Amino acid sequence: MGFALLDIVEQQARSNKLDAALDTASRITDATDWSSAMEAIAIGQFKAGDRHGALHTAKLIPQEISRSGVLMHIAFAQARSGHVNGAIETVNHITAPLRRDAVLLGVALIRARAHEIPGALATARNIGSELARTRAYREISQYGWLKPSEKKSLSRPVAPQSVSFANHPV
Repeated sequence: MGFALLDIVEQQARSNKLDAALDTASRITDATDWSSAMEAIAIGQFKAGDRHGALHTAKLIPQEISRSGVLMHIAFAQARSGHVNGAIETVNHITAPLRRDAVLLGVALIRARAHEIPGALATARNIGSELARTRAYREISQYGWLKPSEKKSLSRPVAPQSVSFANHPV
């Protein structure tokens, strides 16, 4: 029964019938299916423009890997659509370090492709993994000339608990 209800929730979420999807999901008794239903609903809410609802729903997902997957999806979509501040806020909800770094790397590269080199560097500095941070710097450097001050900033790695860009445009 749970699998059939999950199929219905996914179809309702894709059709932007989110209230109906939430109602259907409330009848799912299997924890794994319920978690999958919440993933579908969160993504549906985000696509419908309800960012806060999507984040709230994502936080209800009990499995960290599933919750992080939804938050990654949302953050990448925000960054690709030019909502970098929203993407950074979403990144701060991801607790798995490798997934968090993957999103920050993606956001840095999206910014670099948009020729926002200072913002790309600011994002890259917040990547916790030295390997991922180095990759980000290498790829950012391919998108344009770096000013001397930007080249110096490449040697100052930072691994914060939350991302903040107080001194850089976001």
